[in-house]
Amino acid sequence: MRFSTLTSNRLKKSMPTTKVLWIDGVGSYAMCDGSSISIGQAAPGNVVDLAIRGELSRRACFVHRTGGDHVVEPIQSMKIDGRSIDRPAILTDGCVLTLGERVQLRYQRPTLLSSTARLELVSQHRWQPILNAALLLGESCVVGPEEQAHVVCLPPRGISWGGKFLFFRRGNEWMCRAIDCQNLVVDGIPTSAPFLLKPGLRVQSDVACWSLQNQ
Repeated sequence: MRFSTLTSNRLKKSMPTTKVLWIDGVGSYAMCDGSSISIGQAAPGNVVDLAIRGELSRRACFVHRTGGDHVVEPIQSMKIDGRSIDRPAILTDGCVLTLGERVQLRYQRPTLLSSTARLELVSQHRWQPILNAALLLGESCVVGPEEQAHVVCLPPRGISWGGKFLFFRRGNEWMCRAIDCQNLVVDGIPTSAPFLLKPGLRVQSDVACWSLQNQ
């Protein structure tokens, strides 16, 4: 399995703009939709899908989605679980990527039923804009109270609910299906059917309230 920087750049040009999912009382998450995601330094004029405030190259690495796996392509020095790599490598659940000398990311696959993964900063650095994590989207993504959810939303203390939101691809679009969510209102309109995910969307329900914005 081989990738070149040229291949990465061609993929980069065709990718949609990263969106940010903001969940009230939970946090914000980058929704990275594309076959190749660039990660680099948060510097003026530097355009990457995921920017980090830290000691990084302007382009530190690419993460490619291929089949049900994610493959990291290092551009600058990188380690996975303490082992230096200089070529593309498949990421495994729980592995820690060290970019440069200090920036560390944990890669997590909450469930084998979905190829969507989560990247979290474990070093004392920050995403730009500030995020709780980045979601590398596969074919579906779950937001809910279960440990296997890609974004875990814990209900307030003393309240129990089993509702969740399922994001899924439909052609070139992303849809959302609310499961066991009472009083669902999308952009001010009560609804029960699956709805299109689009920038500026505002969703309210008894389970969780959230919005989707351009990064």
